[in-house]
Amino acid sequence: MPTVEPRVVVPLGRLEEKRGAERFEMEVPLTVEGGSAGVTRDVSVSGLCFTSRDAHAIGQRIEITVDYLLDGHNFPLHCEAIVVRCEACRGGFTVGVRLATAFLE
Repeated sequence: MPTVEPRVVVPLGRLEEKRGAERFEMEVPLTVEGGSAGVTRDVSVSGLCFTSRDAHAIGQRIEITVDYLLDGHNFPLHCEAIVVRCEACRGGFTVGVRLATAFLE
């Protein structure tokens, strides 16, 4: 019986992906320390992307509060994040962050 070498199949679209976790589209309001406001675009267990009128420096540690509304009740979720991307977009900036702490209520 011939031996078969084990192999790992990687989907082609995944080869260029830098994110460590799958992201899900979600639009909810958020605030950044100092009163800056924004709206999430997508979230994952390790990070999120949001739009804001304010720019944030890459490497900057920021505190974020996501205003999660469920069954008519507001659950403000707090976390600390590190800015990994900030690009100009229509009406402001698209900001990508890696979560440094878990969301805490």
